[in-house]
Amino acid sequence: MISLKTHNILDYVGGALLLFTPAIFGFAEIDAARNTFIVAGLGLIAYSLLTQYDYALWRVIPLGLHMSLDVLNGVVVMLAPWVFGYRDLLTTGQEVVHYALALGVYALVAFTQPKAEGQVGRTDREIFPGSTPSDYPSRDRRVG
Repeated sequence: MISLKTHNILDYVGGALLLFTPAIFGFAEIDAARNTFIVAGLGLIAYSLLTQYDYALWRVIPLGLHMSLDVLNGVVVMLAPWVFGYRDLLTTGQEVVHYALALGVYALVAFTQPKAEGQVGRTDREIFPGSTPSDYPSRDRRVG
């Protein structure tokens, strides 16, 4: 399993990788491909900065939405050559890069452990938002 903190770090690394992928793999001259990767990379960095986890600036996006956006980002990268009509301009290796990156995103989402190690259920703080610990039925009790 991948810890949420590791996932968080890999999001920023992945965003940078997406930005540089067209140049690294030699398809930066294909406007649609380059723009797809720029939007995907900047999008990943942007919603990571807004996700409710470590290393975010504004924690407004729930983790579930973040993971859904990760999957959507993978789908866009995987289908972009067909949807944006540049598949015939890619070499086989460049096309495989699209699939490999998308599959990497799916694996990252699938193997990320969304809760801290050993945490089984939600904490009282999660169940009773806005309350103080003295308001909880049982301090730090785990439920469901």
